[in-house]
Amino acid sequence: MRVFLSCLVCRIVTFVLHKLGRGATSMPGKVALKVKRNVLKDLSKNTKVIVVTGTNGKTTSCRILEEGLKKAGKSYFINKSGANLITGVTASFIMNSTVTGKCKKDYAIIECDENAFKEVSRYIHCDVILVTNVFRDQLDRYGEVTHTLNAIKESVKNLPNAIVCLDADCSLTYSMSKEIPNKIITFGVNVPFDKNAKAPEISDAKYCIFCKHEYDYTYHTYGHLGGFVCNNCGYKRPQPDFAVESVEEMKNDHSVVVANLNGDRNIIKVNIGGAYNIYNAIGCAAALTALGIEQKNIIDAIENFNGAFGRMEHFKAGNNTVNLILVKNPAGFSQTMNFLKSIDDDFTLILSLNDNAADGRDISWIWDVDFSGIFDKPNVKELYVTGKRCYDMAVRVKYEGIGNREIKIIENEDYNKLVDVATSQGRDVYIVPTYTSMMTMRPVIAKRLGGKDFWE
Repeated sequence: MRVFLSCLVCRIVTFVLHKLGRGATSMPGKVALKVKRNVLKDLSKNTKVIVVTGTNGKTTSCRILEEGLKKAGKSYFINKSGANLITGVTASFIMNSTVTGKCKKDYAIIECDENAFKEVSRYIHCDVILVTNVFRDQLDRYGEVTHTLNAIKESVKNLPNAIVCLDADCSLTYSMSKEIPNKIITFGVNVPFDKNAKAPEISDAKYCIFCKHEYDYTYHTYGHLGGFVCNNCGYKRPQPDFAVESVEEMKNDHSVVVANLNGDRNIIKVNIGGAYNIYNAIGCAAALTALGIEQKNIIDAIENFNGAFGRMEHFKAGNNTVNLILVKNPAGFSQTMNFLKSIDDDFTLILSLNDNAADGRDISWIWDVDFSGIFDKPNVKELYVTGKRCYDMAVRVKYEGIGNREIKIIENEDYNKLVDVATSQGRDVYIVPTYTSMMTMRPVIAKRLGGKDFWE
């Protein structure tokens, strides 16, 4: 009876909020949980559930997983709205269930905030967990990396029957394999993206998590990811079950890799650019295999999925392209700069920094971003900064050294002016915003240049 009431009030609240023109991603779930705190147990018990968590790559990974289930002809739902706390997860399940609490879909793809996962894991049934990676995120929200790692680890322990997919290249993520009872599947990249890549000056995992001895590396991919080995206690990167063996091509809009998918070698085109999306693709190959999806559908998904909103998203502006690349922490921002350094054509760069709660109030992390080399490139023709903390970003890049360029400032979060600037350049534009900046500017860009609205 309480399951029925929980589902009913959730639907009523959702209906009312939609009639009022308001979002309905969190409040309906909050009300439903007041009626029955453990309603997720009932809602998820007859559905195959995959939870995606970790610092970077969650939303893009969910898009690849979604495409994989679609190619396989499976019925599924996904908490598309980014409602990745327990309230949003609950609301997503209820809106895809009958009023008596029976899920109408065979599969559920759940993106889950790293720190919310502990509460969600107490109630949800789960078949597969994909942990993308662990990096230092917003200090005032999550603290240091060990806090995030422990939160995920304790969550996984609540779900001992789930298959767990771990990034073998991340010394933090893979360390969980030593302490959890679950079946483990590993994924990784066996080669550096740049043969000249060196260890970053600032690393989120410089020392062995078990004995505190400094790691050696046989190669680096980015951040602290790569062929780590502790020569003191012997902890080291394993040979992954799913591995990128070589990177044949890296372009602005795609990459081509040779991947070993649990023993089968394939040449695969990853449908959006960026080294981090190669990781997202190979991680999803592992997770989809764990779900029982056939390899041909997995490859088809990786080669045809579309990027998530704001994540390497492209808008046409005449003969040129306006590109939107979300950044949330030093590792992701640094990797975005590496990606931009690989571009040979002329472009304009726009950086946007906010300090709202969802971004993290403490913006000192921008000083850990690796901008080295980006402003040495003559093809970065113009540089703009915007967002609530645009002047802080201006100071950061000026300190880096910007050559003869002028830092042009778009004040007051004037995103219509930003679009005016972007469409008047006569060249491609790359906009690199933090989360709330992206959420505010994207509707303006989509309205002016054409594009889908954010999902409900």
